Amino acid sequence: MKRWFWLTAGLLVWATHFIGLYLISSADDVWSSGDAQISRRVAFVFSIACLAAVSGVAARLWRRRDDVSGYEAWEVQVGLTGTLVAAIGVIWQTAPLAF
Repeated sequence: MKRWFWLTAGLLVWATHFIGLYLISSADDVWSSGDAQISRRVAFVFSIACLAAVSGVAARLWRRRDDVSGYEAWEVQVGLTGTLVAAIGVIWQTAPLAF
């Protein structure tokens, strides 16, 4: 199970980010009036935290890549690719908050 976690950790953070932004924007729609600056700031801070988590996962996998071989090396490569996709996804979903 631990190997599956590191294989999909970046994508799990991205999924958490997506759900978190959805919940923040839904809560803002229900409870806020007019100006959405607070929820945008909360969403931006949440996005930075998710990007830091993706970076942490990538750093751990990057350090591990020289110590493994065979199937485990493939798993590390797939995990690193997942963190790249997750980082791009988090940045892409956060971009509208800046404008």
